[in-house]
Amino acid sequence: MSNPKPTPEEATSWLRSSFASLSPEDRIRSFLAPREGESNRFYSQFTTKDVTLRSVSKTPEGLTLVTYAFPVSEFHCNMSGNMHGGFQSTAFDMLTSLAIMANLEPGNPFMDGGVSRTLNVTYLRPAPLGEMLVMECEVTHVGKRMAMTRGLLKRERDGAVVSTCEHNKASVEGGKKWKGESKI
Repeated sequence: MSNPKPTPEEATSWLRSSFASLSPEDRIRSFLAPREGESNRFYSQFTTKDVTLRSVSKTPEGLTLVTYAFPVSEFHCNMSGNMHGGFQSTAFDMLTSLAIMANLEPGNPFMDGGVSRTLNVTYLRPAPLGEMLVMECEVTHVGKRMAMTRGLLKRERDGAVVSTCEHNKASVEGGKKWKGESKI
């Protein structure tokens, strides 16, 4: 008999307790690991089959740097056989968010990743099917309510930049605890 799927409250409780006790590398690996029942979802395809964590470090100034690698698969391509720009945006969104979560102290409001405020991607050159890419994510600021990251997506073979990203995030109350209505 398999374990029942955790409720959102149980998942949040785990995130706030167990996840906070993991090393930065193990925090990222926990998100990149396969999960039962999610093998056909886009997120699972990319994180469990395509992405490899290369490194996690902190600069002397306290900035977190995370490097990932992944190949351009058919799953990521548009009709011209190059990595789709929408996929690049999604990859930046997911992997820069993990970089934020990597080195946080327990109780930090960004422990659940927060929500995107802005995600600006600049595309410089195509990444064809089969190309091996490296994504470098730099966490430049994490405050109480706002966080900012930068990302570079490069070809592994020569370091040529494929695209760049600036990703700003906000920490918001979510789930059943949130009582407000959208002001938008």
